[in-house]
Amino acid sequence: AARKSDKLSCDEHVSVKTIPYSRINDDFCDCLDGSDEPGTSACTKGTFFCRNRGYHSAKIFKSRVNDLVCDCCDGSDEWQH
Repeated sequence: AARKSDKLSCDEHVSVKTIPYSRINDDFCDCLDGSDEPGTSACTKGTFFCRNRGYHSAKIFKSRVNDLVCDCCDGSDEWQH
């Protein structure tokens, strides 16, 4: 994904889709590559970003989000449990 002014451009494999930044992390997968949802589990592809406040940040597979196992040191990957 690339940044253009106040929009995110995501790779749709055949074309490029541009969405407003307000649709990033809105818990709806707009981009096929999952780049618009780095902080949610809305997209099945891609990674989830663990901030791990007070520790090292990390990325985990989105399939590990809300699976009843804390993979992020700060527990941010298990907000539904």
